[in-house]
Amino acid sequence: MTTKNASMLLILAPLLLAACDVSFIEGAMNDGGASDPADPPGESGSNDPADPPGESGSIDTAGSGSSGGDAEPGDALPAVALTRAQMEVLWDRYWESQGDVGGSSGSGGGPALDPDDLFLRASDLGVSCGSPTTHLTCGGHWALSIVLPSAYQQVGVYDLEDPALVSYSHMSETGEPYSPRPDDCAWGGGSFGPGTLEILSIDEAEVRFRLSVGSLWETDPSGEYTAPRCP
Repeated sequence: MTTKNASMLLILAPLLLAACDVSFIEGAMNDGGASDPADPPGESGSNDPADPPGESGSIDTAGSGSSGGDAEPGDALPAVALTRAQMEVLWDRYWESQGDVGGSSGSGGGPALDPDDLFLRASDLGVSCGSPTTHLTCGGHWALSIVLPSAYQQVGVYDLEDPALVSYSHMSETGEPYSPRPDDCAWGGGSFGPGTLEILSIDEAEVRFRLSVGSLWETDPSGEYTAPRCP
């Protein structure tokens, strides 16, 4: 970590146990698919390698984005939604591609993780159903993953500092480059800090959500997203 950019905050994501009670700010139960809002338009941190290669490419989204239809593994979209079970398969494939037969996304001797946890992933460089991570180059880019336990997979507004969300959710960002080298810049990552996540609608095809992140970060991913579910 370079010290040339003192303004870059390094936030360590606390590894908290998921809370048993859902902390609603507001919201109601949803059977899978909510009415559109009046003005329509989130990888387990313990498993992330330090700086793995991933998909890259420019996506025209400065904190908002939408995409209709089904997501495919190679598509670069502003956001996607996939279960923990799907993420574990992607991580296993990633470690195999690196020749690390011992690397695994499993929880080892710890408590079993819910395979139905839902990962909402987004980045200004794009995310896809075919990669478990997004490699960030310099230049003020960001990537995030919000992990929703089953009880949170319904329409409502949730506090990003809720321990049940903090446990596995995280955000990363890069600063401006110091030299022509693509990785020569400040980098920060960790929990979101103050903010809210609003699930606008959720069904078997996609998740529509609104994210509002405070001023803790240099970049701002706040906005509305449509995340197609990965096959």
